[in-house]
Amino acid sequence: MNSTNDGQQGEPRPGERSAEEVFTDFMDAIDDTVKHSGTDWPIWDRNHTAGFFAQPCSVHKRDDGRAYQTQIEGGPIDDPQAAVDRMKAHWESKGYKIGNIFDDGNPATGVQINARTPRGMLVQFSPTPNGSLIVVVGECTLDPAARKNTT
Repeated sequence: MNSTNDGQQGEPRPGERSAEEVFTDFMDAIDDTVKHSGTDWPIWDRNHTAGFFAQPCSVHKRDDGRAYQTQIEGGPIDDPQAAVDRMKAHWESKGYKIGNIFDDGNPATGVQINARTPRGMLVQFSPTPNGSLIVVVGECTLDPAARKNTT
């Protein structure tokens, strides 16, 4: 299960949000990370919503739900550590829970930061001097509409 909301009063329980709601949050998380990354993302267009396929995930039993996922490639960042520090501060200001930060000490490979949004999405930012990556795995939904490619 990748939703941290366990049915707090007035909030949907894990898996209960619509495919449209979780897809919108998924796209917003990518867009926000792109905008605060400090580099260009030539293939990213927030308005291009077609062709996303949600992968199996689990809410109550194995693979009963779907979660949107993607990885996009962006431009280089000269100072990966500074970019990660800025992203960490930004994500913390949004209430994201910061997870592992990987830095093998090699400037060519950069640094990777992982975080979870308040609804449980995984967001990963990996800046390097050679290019950057953003990975987002959305919230798991039981909505059957998520089983179809987005249009």
